[in-house]
Amino acid sequence: MTALSLTEELALLALCEDGAFRGPPEYLDLGLAAGLLADLSVAEKLDHVQGNVVVRSAEPTSNPLNDAALREVEQDRKPRAPRHWVVRLTKDIQTRVIAKLTRDEQLIQASRKRFSLLPGGRYQVTTLGESSLTEARQSLRLAALGTGNVDQRTGSLCALVGALGWGAGLVPDLPAQDVDRQFTTMRRSFWSASALSELISEKRAGPWGPTVAKIATNLND
Repeated sequence: MTALSLTEELALLALCEDGAFRGPPEYLDLGLAAGLLADLSVAEKLDHVQGNVVVRSAEPTSNPLNDAALREVEQDRKPRAPRHWVVRLTKDIQTRVIAKLTRDEQLIQASRKRFSLLPGGRYQVTTLGESSLTEARQSLRLAALGTGNVDQRTGSLCALVGALGWGAGLVPDLPAQDVDRQFTTMRRSFWSASALSELISEKRAGPWGPTVAKIATNLND
């Protein structure tokens, strides 16, 4: 089985028992786009230098989702902040990620009979997907415990989950405050997750935008 990308793991973690994806769709879009940047950072394709995203290597990866994002960043050739790329890479992101997970037999579209009273498309995790989910959840839990070293990939996943506010829900057997504190600490260390957190804070702040969001972020930190 080919290892899933951070973006794909994030999508599986977002799937709820009712077959829908958790949270506002726009937040999930931002999260999945940030996942692309995190994947490329872990693979040493992208870096964050003096406030901007830079290409370290344009060599393709083994993942078409990541390769498409890498090409877009490489072809732009302008200095752009992480938040620019998080927003820009949201285009059709859910559709593309779900399509890949379906092709790879991690997800299947749920029968209409099962969710006949609920609106919208619904999905089910396959046996293969359950294996991937179990592994991802175990990684999150071990990292939340804070008892050992966390590798860059796992740290990135925790940081993204923390920025989306999913930490306590995905590690329900540990104290919510401890999980959130641990993931918030990790979020500060990963530039894609920091950009994601900033964008979501601004959206939650509504028309007051960045001013209120900046205050909220400072309070959380």
